[in-house]
Amino acid sequence: MFSSLDISILAHATEDDNKIIQYILEYFEKSSTSKQIKIVKTEGHWKNPITRINITLTKYIDNYFEILMNELKGIYGEIEIDLYLKNNVDEKGSIYVRLDKQKFCLGKVRLSDNDSVRIIFRRKGKFEK
Repeated sequence: MFSSLDISILAHATEDDNKIIQYILEYFEKSSTSKQIKIVKTEGHWKNPITRINITLTKYIDNYFEILMNELKGIYGEIEIDLYLKNNVDEKGSIYVRLDKQKFCLGKVRLSDNDSVRIIFRRKGKFEK
C-alpha cells in the first residue's frame, strides 16, 4: 500500500538534534537498515539556529501505518481518526500526519499542528478515492 515514509522535524537551538533522531528511530525500530537521514542547518526569522531533520524509511511502512493508526484510534476514537485521514490525503493518496513533537519525544503519540513531527505515508501505485 505505501512505498515510503517521510518524517520531517524542525529542531530549535534549545533542542538536541541527536535525541530527536533517536526518539524517531526508536519508534520506527524495524527500519534501522532502510533509512536515510538528512540534516540541514538553517536559521529562523530572528537569526536563531534551526535544524531541519528529514528521515526517509522504505521498509515496513504498512506495519508502521497500522501501528500508528491503532494508537491514534485508541486515543481519539475511530471516527475522529477516519475523518482526520480523509482530510489529510492528497490526490496521489499519500497520507499526512502531524504529531506533537514534545509529546512524541516523551513516548506519547498525539496529533498537533504546532511544533510537530510531520509524517507522510507515500502511497505506491494508483490511488482512487
